[in-house]
Amino acid sequence: MTQKEIIDKVHGQMYEPMPLSEVIHRIAKVILQESEKDGKKFLSRLEPATSAYAHAYPDDISDGPWDI
Repeated sequence: MTQKEIIDKVHGQMYEPMPLSEVIHRIAKVILQESEKDGKKFLSRLEPATSAYAHAYPDDISDGPWDI
């Protein structure tokens, strides 16, 4: 799954703004559902996806604004 697909999947499940920690949790859950069990690979996908999400959908994050 590409980073854009991960972001789109998480955004599709958002019904109201949430704290960044919850957004990160949801992104992590999507990555783990892909069976990504290697810790280094997992983290190498989580951080860029989180930053990209904050740039793409800043209004989804309730405890912002974020200057990433």
